[in-house]
Amino acid sequence: IAVDQRGVYVSNVAFGRRMALRGSGSIINIASVTSFRSAPLHAYAPAKAAVVSITQTLATEWGRSGVRVNAIAPGYVLTPALQAAIDDGKRDPKALEENSAFGRLIRTEEIAKACSFLASDDASGITGVALPVDGGWLVAPSWHTYGGVPPKRG
Repeated sequence: IAVDQRGVYVSNVAFGRRMALRGSGSIINIASVTSFRSAPLHAYAPAKAAVVSITQTLATEWGRSGVRVNAIAPGYVLTPALQAAIDDGKRDPKALEENSAFGRLIRTEEIAKACSFLASDDASGITGVALPVDGGWLVAPSWHTYGGVPPKRG
């Protein structure tokens, strides 16, 4: 919680105030899909939900000073840490993939590209948003109670 919540707030304030004085800037926080849905991560998930709240609050506070504050909410990203958990049998990649509309894990470069977009002038009208980059993980799980996500077509 100290890093995921307090660290985000302190760093946002430190940089955001300077950006506001300058009259422009873009802050991108890293939340999680667990910000929106319950998970058995009793410290991590609530801390990431707080990141979304911090993002929205500071976006409102600094918006008229030209500072945009957004967040990326990654799903399961194939990082070295996740790969190690898969290799150690602590995570089942098939289960993770089946609970995604894409049927695959997210790649790190997909997170980077989403961050790049939110930081760019192409996103000049976007602030206070927590953008899921999850391959449809948030929308697909309930489909399993109806027989599963449809297979790839074509």
